[in-house]
Amino acid sequence: METTAQIERYVAIYEQLRKKYRWRVNNTSLMMLAGQLVTADTPLEMNKLIALNDTIKKESSQFAYIQSADLRLLISGMLLSKFNNPEQAFEEMMAVYEKLIEVGYSRSPHAYIAAYALYASLEEYTDEEMDRHVARAKSMYTGMKKQHFFLTSHEDYPLSILLAEEEGEEEELLDDMAYYYDQLHIVLAKGNNRQFLSQILTYGRQDNRQLLVQNTVTWLDDLKTRKIKLRGNHLPIVGVLALAGTPSALIGEVKEVYDELISMKNFKWHKDICFMTAVRFVLQTKVEENNVLDVGLASTIESILQAQQAAVLAAVSAGAAATASSSNN
Repeated sequence: METTAQIERYVAIYEQLRKKYRWRVNNTSLMMLAGQLVTADTPLEMNKLIALNDTIKKESSQFAYIQSADLRLLISGMLLSKFNNPEQAFEEMMAVYEKLIEVGYSRSPHAYIAAYALYASLEEYTDEEMDRHVARAKSMYTGMKKQHFFLTSHEDYPLSILLAEEEGEEEELLDDMAYYYDQLHIVLAKGNNRQFLSQILTYGRQDNRQLLVQNTVTWLDDLKTRKIKLRGNHLPIVGVLALAGTPSALIGEVKEVYDELISMKNFKWHKDICFMTAVRFVLQTKVEENNVLDVGLASTIESILQAQQAAVLAAVSAGAAATASSSNN
């Protein structure tokens, strides 16, 4: 699908979602869900989305984080876009969620996204398979915590799941993560965003670590030159671009899609989401054209983009939950 068609479909899906949920769901979440459905090439079947969303609400504890309208709607959309029986998939995903809680993960919006990521990675749904994946994920998270005790928190749950699914020894992955974190000091201050970016570069599993760091720095410089400012937890999207290719190969098309999105009335105040969406659309087009990206790397990048989206969504959901809690007191 060409980027022009992607944008048209994105706007159409967004408008349908906004018409139904504009007073209950954050605009950021509606934009992310629309992008998810476009890149998954899934039609928006509003009746099914509403039914699944209502089912999740009824079957979840009244005070669970998933009662957040934003989190619940996005998880509904993710399940619909991937599974033939989303209701069953939700039940099984929740079993994974409880397993994560049992081994020490904290109940949080991020834990739900982590549970979805782990469940989606299972080749077969059995207790043995689930326990094995959960144990490796917990071990990876513990290793990350040892490296950066004060930085590692529930925000790192989704990436810990993805990293645990990577082939290779845990120590090797953690060593790569430490290398990228240290090397990125030339462009980023210490903190969560630098850690998240180092996790993304690690997940990409590139042989030439130094070259990947150089490409990341080049992307940051070129984006700044083109007056594209990324802030907060949107900044690590640069890691996806660095894995995908050089700025000379991609930045023109990404900027073109980005400019078109931010020119639209409902999107212009959400430039960070527009940039993330532009990256997804351009990279998906490159994959379909067999250009720039091989299928394996494309799959890796899509997983990272989902984790990046999850981090943004979880932050929105946590904020909404905090607001609801304070208003009820």
